[in-house]
Amino acid sequence: MGRRFLLTPVFFPTTRSPPFPPGRGGMRSTRAASSDILEGASSLGNPAIGGGPDPMAHIRNGQGVYGRLQKRLDRFPIGAPSAPALFEILKRLYTEEEAEIASRMPIRLTDIAGISRRTGRSPEALLPGLDRMAEKGLVMDFPHKGKTVYMLSPTLLGFFEFAFMRVRDDIPQKELAGFMMRYVHDEPEFVRSVFAGKVMPGRTLVHEGAVDPEDLPRVLDHERASHLIREAKMCAVSLCFCRHAAEHEGRSCGRPMEVCTTFNAAADFLVRRGLARRIEREETREIFAASREAGLVHISDNVKKRPAYVCHCCGCCCGMLSAINRFQLFDAVVTSPFLAAADPGACNGCGSCAKKCPIRAIEVRGEKPDAKAAVLPEVCLGCGLCKMACARGAMRMEPRKETILVPENAWRRTVIMAIEQGKFQNLLFDDFDRLDHAVLRAITRIVVALPPVKKALLSGQVQSRFFKALAG
Repeated sequence: MGRRFLLTPVFFPTTRSPPFPPGRGGMRSTRAASSDILEGASSLGNPAIGGGPDPMAHIRNGQGVYGRLQKRLDRFPIGAPSAPALFEILKRLYTEEEAEIASRMPIRLTDIAGISRRTGRSPEALLPGLDRMAEKGLVMDFPHKGKTVYMLSPTLLGFFEFAFMRVRDDIPQKELAGFMMRYVHDEPEFVRSVFAGKVMPGRTLVHEGAVDPEDLPRVLDHERASHLIREAKMCAVSLCFCRHAAEHEGRSCGRPMEVCTTFNAAADFLVRRGLARRIEREETREIFAASREAGLVHISDNVKKRPAYVCHCCGCCCGMLSAINRFQLFDAVVTSPFLAAADPGACNGCGSCAKKCPIRAIEVRGEKPDAKAAVLPEVCLGCGLCKMACARGAMRMEPRKETILVPENAWRRTVIMAIEQGKFQNLLFDDFDRLDHAVLRAITRIVVALPPVKKALLSGQVQSRFFKALAG
């Protein structure tokens, strides 16, 4: 079957086996379920549940409050596998008090009363701390129905990026850059935690100017950058996390830095918290045009409605493209509905297209004067950079035969990713200090891992009612 199918609701296997073991189902699911129960049991009688210090934390996990925070972050569909570099990151971003609060925050959006119940702290005591954490991007706050709701920021597409969206002196950015680059680019377990499933966080947008006019009607609204900009309620721009962190490491590629575009509620949060600059649609279009000229790939939030971001990615610094280049995870980014193809009659084998491709999806085969470009279809993202680079018009963008289907919104994507990653139980029973929730998580994990149950949860027959009930 085709690759990079982001199918809602049915997922087809890819053509290549992942380089990492799946780590889900079977005996490992049973062991993980047992771990849920033991972890819940170990919290009973824990003085920290009431908000005070936990004198046994260093014995239970070796990292104290930061160990508990790591486990909490790892409950997200985009996880946070334990690694020395991660703990160095957490210690530099969170105070111990902030880590304690964060380790007890629910998975889903919650108001101050809900966080108060979980932490045992009064709303008055929590608000200043949550405000400081939001300023650092460690939690996100959103207005909702007349009150403020909060959500703990995940690692990727969360506080990793927020820490580098502007130049700042309230956190040690140079130190953080080294640890983050090591964790994101060199830690196989983290790469697997993000990209092991069929549902991916990012999706390629084809450069619309690379599509032949007769094929433009095939491009759906959510596949067009121009449509995303036109429909956005708010636009903002900030520094690219990947290139900014690489710059601190002395290996920036020199491509445009202020190009990280966010939209809608995400843009509002980042602007309010001083992490991004609000921009009008015209400037947003100019940024997209400049990034195309610089040879960057548009990678969008992988949803149809209300996308939060479009990244402008290079093959050397970008974490998502690094997963392809360094770990051969060819499904790390969902493709556009197009595939590059070379016309051998017009191609002279100059190699301009291959040099432009950020993931080495094009090879030049043969010796001159008979050399020709050849596209690797199992690798190609369908971004269109190669066509824009070809002065002879030998490259074209052909519509893919497969249909690329995309989750409707961020919540559906989160649920599907959680099911795929074996973390669905965390969305349902997310109080990790309650033994009954631990038992229910264990049971749910085992049941959902059964192929018929997993298939039913992702089937069209139950999809609408299932998501509606879960969201409610």
